[in-house]
Amino acid sequence: MTAVIVPPRPPVPGTFWRNTLASIFTTALDFFTLTGLVELGGIDYVLATWIGTIVGSLANFSINRRWSFRASGQPRSRQFLRFVVVQAGSSGLHTAGVWFFTRFAGLPYPASKLVVAALVYLGWNYPMNRWVVFNPRLLVAWGARRLRRRRTIVGGHGNPFRVPISERDVQAGATAVGHEPGLEPDEA
Repeated sequence: MTAVIVPPRPPVPGTFWRNTLASIFTTALDFFTLTGLVELGGIDYVLATWIGTIVGSLANFSINRRWSFRASGQPRSRQFLRFVVVQAGSSGLHTAGVWFFTRFAGLPYPASKLVVAALVYLGWNYPMNRWVVFNPRLLVAWGARRLRRRRTIVGGHGNPFRVPISERDVQAGATAVGHEPGLEPDEA
């Protein structure tokens, strides 16, 4: 039987710190949107918190994709769909958290926002962006499905079992285990 071993991609060095800097920038956008809507627009702080998270998230996706996680090689539409789901959770946590700390802990809404932003970043945003939205292993899974249609190696002894392999996999050090001499990849 033939199998493909694809070496795991090491994490991008400095990802946490780059993401933290990106988060500080986008949280500042979020915070200024919140305070501007409340102080200048007279909008309730709960609604303004939710709107602020949306404004911050729009910049956050682009910065994270290109710089923090260096994941611009992944399909954008799939990343963005995962990001929307994660961001919906983040917006809900921010909005509920600011409301809770302001209403029940008696903190002013700006202080509540800073506390909640730190908690949500460490407990939700970074882990979900790192392991769900911009996870390079999801690219491998997506790529394996895509490659299965393009280039395969047929298992030994006429076995119809097929596994994906591409030139990029070979260049990255992937090898076919149990590959019999003389069998070459199909061109589909």
